[in-house]
Amino acid sequence: MKKRIFLFTILTCAALMLSACQKSTGADDTKKDAPEMTEDSYAFENFKLQRLDGTETDLNSLLQKAELTVVNIWDPACETCPDEMKIFSELSGQYSGKGIQVVGIVRGVTKEKDEDALAVIADTDAHYIHLLDSDELDKQILDQFPDTPTTIFISRDGRQLGTAYTKAEDKAFWETEFEKYHSQVCENDHPADCAVG
Repeated sequence: MKKRIFLFTILTCAALMLSACQKSTGADDTKKDAPEMTEDSYAFENFKLQRLDGTETDLNSLLQKAELTVVNIWDPACETCPDEMKIFSELSGQYSGKGIQVVGIVRGVTKEKDEDALAVIADTDAHYIHLLDSDELDKQILDQFPDTPTTIFISRDGRQLGTAYTKAEDKAFWETEFEKYHSQVCENDHPADCAVG
């Protein structure tokens, strides 16, 4: 009799453990099937912008100038920003007329023609568009990306592509990223638009 009770207890425990395992596996399968957030699901709203040179524009007008806008957030005190800005200067020229533009945002600088910012730009030859910091720019972009340097890719319709890059990289890395993201948004509506690389 004791043997039967012991055997019954072992079989019951085994059945419960098997049942628990099956439920656990089912939960994992459900998790795998759950929809994932797409990388380009965030879209920026239009707002006014002021350039370092004092001229005004807005985000939509700025983005319409290219199929892909590479936004590099920097500040004059950042130690690694100048080396990366030199790379972006080279790439800005390399991809000029090919559907890609580079835009800088000068974090913490709100005064047009700020001398410290202009000195960094002159030293790095980064003569692409640079935007001044503002309350609206903080709200829309800078508060989301507190580190410098930070680089994000934005499509012509204001969608952020991929994730933010929060450290300086070399030229080969950025060339690969420029071409990768441009291939995602290229419409080939201009003979040179898709001729990257």
